[in-house]
Amino acid sequence: MKKFMGLIFSVVIVSSSISGSALAASPVPKVTVDQKAVAFPDAKPYVESNRVLIPVRFVSQALGAKVDYKNKTVLISQDGKSISMKVNSAIVTRDQDKLLLDVPARVQKNRVYVPLRFVSEALGAQVDWNKAKLLVAISTGTGAADPEQPEKKPEESKTFFKPFEWEEKTGLAKSLFKNNIRVNAGTVTFTVPADATASFYGDGKTVKLSPGKEYSYPLGLGSISFSRIYAAENYIEAYSVFLDTKHPTLHGQFDDVTGDAVVDHTLIKNEKMVGTAGTLGEVIAAAKSL
Repeated sequence: MKKFMGLIFSVVIVSSSISGSALAASPVPKVTVDQKAVAFPDAKPYVESNRVLIPVRFVSQALGAKVDYKNKTVLISQDGKSISMKVNSAIVTRDQDKLLLDVPARVQKNRVYVPLRFVSEALGAQVDWNKAKLLVAISTGTGAADPEQPEKKPEESKTFFKPFEWEEKTGLAKSLFKNNIRVNAGTVTFTVPADATASFYGDGKTVKLSPGKEYSYPLGLGSISFSRIYAAENYIEAYSVFLDTKHPTLHGQFDDVTGDAVVDHTLIKNEKMVGTAGTLGEVIAAAKSL
């Protein structure tokens, strides 16, 4: 099932690049799309800090997308979706949303490298990483499960997210979660805060939401992303509200939650990304102290 979603928003800029010798020494992961191996004829994927970076053209084309490169900017398009990422910049434009990558696009060996997970998921695919086998299994939902992909054990999935925490800036959190968003009779209602970017993703559609306008969505399907850019600090505060508590992105951690949504957030701590999540009710309660 294809869903055009950005699953985790990150806030960090990486200014350094990997040297050619370091790249050559990195392990080379295998990448499959619906069980078919993706060929990388002249530049290989590599692993950096538990993150797989890829030459963007080959995987994007394997997912049925068109890739262009103009003015040091990668342009990816597929079925009305569009992604624009400038080399050496962490800012990405996905349709009308502006996001920050944890690793910016970079040029190495005459190819543009980008984080594989972001591009794949933004094009509606699901990504699983088997570290032991150095295997990235991408699924578009149109093929059978990858036989090499290990079955996720419930006890492993329960530790995917840490308890929800606020990040350094909470301007968006105050205006979104404090005296605003609420759950009532199976419906989430909220007003998009001013100076915020918001979109609803669900049923194969992406809907841009307008600041200052009130919206209501039923629990059970889709997700809503909220982000605010602090231009002076080159910083983004962002949250994803999952209306489906059993969404694969949540790795089974909230399967037993009913009558509520889940808020997913990503923090940068000690130069490491930390995924945190909690129920919307918990986050609303925590926002009272902001």
